[in-house]
Amino acid sequence: MNKISYSQFSMWANCPHSWKLKYIDGHRIDDTSIHTIFGTAMHEVIQEWLDVLYNQSEVKAKTIYMHDTLKTKLLDLFKENIIIHESGEKTFLCDKPTLHEFYEHGCEILNYIQSNYKKIFPTDNVKLHSIEFPLEIEVKTNVKYIGFIDIVTYDVTNNTYTLYDLKTSKSGWNDYQKKDLVKIGQLLLYKRFFAKQFNISEKDISVEFIILKRTIFETAQYTIPRVSKFIPSNGKPSVDKAWKLFTDFVDTGFDGEGNYNPNQLPRPSKDACKFCKFKDKKNLCSVGIE
Repeated sequence: MNKISYSQFSMWANCPHSWKLKYIDGHRIDDTSIHTIFGTAMHEVIQEWLDVLYNQSEVKAKTIYMHDTLKTKLLDLFKENIIIHESGEKTFLCDKPTLHEFYEHGCEILNYIQSNYKKIFPTDNVKLHSIEFPLEIEVKTNVKYIGFIDIVTYDVTNNTYTLYDLKTSKSGWNDYQKKDLVKIGQLLLYKRFFAKQFNISEKDISVEFIILKRTIFETAQYTIPRVSKFIPSNGKPSVDKAWKLFTDFVDTGFDGEGNYNPNQLPRPSKDACKFCKFKDKKNLCSVGIE
C-alpha cells in the first residue's frame, strides 16, 4: 500500500512532474535547512509546554524557562545534520551567527506565548485532547493518507474541537498566502479526516493556524505581535474545495489499483520553479522558468 502525506500533495499541486521525480523516480534531495530544524524544535518545545499548561497547572506553565529546552533541541538537530565528507571536511546547515539568530528569535516567540497564552490557547473549560494526533485513512484502494495534527483541544462546554497547526514564518503570512488553497488546505483536509475518524459533524470542529514570526515590524506607536492567529474560511464549501483538489491528486497520481501513475507533466511557473528542488538538474527537467 502506498502512503501519502500533505507534503506530497503540496508538491504535486505545485508541479506534478517534480512529485514524480521524487516519489516515483526516487530522486531524493535532502531539503533540511536551518528553517526546517528551527520549525521542528519550536513545535516540540511548544507542544511540551502545552502539555504542562493543560495537564498540570497554569502556574507551573508560567514559570517554565523554555529557552534552555529550545537551545538543546536546536543544537541536537543541528549536530544531527552535519555532513562529514570523505575528506573529513564538514558541511553545516548555517554558520554560528545565523544559528544564534534563529535561537534568539525562537526565545522571543516563546516569551510571547508564555505571556499571552490565554489569547492564543484558551484554557477556560478547555482540555488538551491530543498532541501530534495521528490520522491514518485509506483514501483510495491501496493508497493511505498519513498525517499528524499538531494540537487538538476540546471545549467541554459546547462539545467542540479546535485543530491547531503551528507555522514558523520569517515575518508572517501576507494576503496572498492566506488565500493560497494549497497552503491553508492542510487544516481543511484534517477537519474532514478528523470528523470521519471520530464520526462527528464537521460543524463541531474549528481550525486555526498559529503563525510564529521570527521577525516583526516595530514603530514607536505600534508593534506587530510576535505570534498571530489565522482562521481560514472552513465551512463546508471551503472544505469541499480543498477536498476536490486533494482528490484530483489522488486520482491523477494513482491508478485504480493504487499504483503510481508515472504520467505527470511539468507545470512550470515562476513561483513553482523558483523553489523547485530540481531547478538546477536540467537532465531531469528542462522546462523550468528562470
